[in-house]
Amino acid sequence: KISENTPSSLAILENANVLARYASICQQ
Repeated sequence: KISENTPSSLAILENANVLARYASICQQ
């Protein structure tokens, strides 16, 4: 659930980092 107190932007950045790591591992 999205609220004013939710650090949605930070969560999006964390998810992007995880996806980037997963993609780099799969490409190796």
